[in-house]
Amino acid sequence: MVFSKGTGYGIRALAYLARRNDPRVCGLNEIAAAENIPPVYLRKLLAELRRHRLVRTVKGVHGGYMLARKPEMISLWDIFSVLDQDPYLDECILCHSRDDSPSCPFCSDWKQIREDLMIRLRNGTIAEFAEFSKDAADDGF
Repeated sequence: MVFSKGTGYGIRALAYLARRNDPRVCGLNEIAAAENIPPVYLRKLLAELRRHRLVRTVKGVHGGYMLARKPEMISLWDIFSVLDQDPYLDECILCHSRDDSPSCPFCSDWKQIREDLMIRLRNGTIAEFAEFSKDAADDGF
């Protein structure tokens, strides 16, 4: 698998925050319930995203989370690079080689796939993903 479960959860959580038309902070349990993410795990992910200034937090009884920047200014790469263990995907997904010379028949193909994916992640934004996920939810997915 290319994306870790945590990366997927992080993207979905930030997309949820981007879809809200409410300037107030959003509670952890609301995000977790809406996106079906375990709250304890989500708390750890959001803490990491906060450390990298992708989300802001407000403490207290009425505290919660909000995006630290406009969703158009947060790339999928920003999230992926924070939450994934191997964000540069420099290991072949079949033979796990990190060599520049191909170790298996898939290594050369993987290098091109990886480069295309990196471009897509850098160009894709949370705003785009939020719009897509909103449309998918509206269509019953």
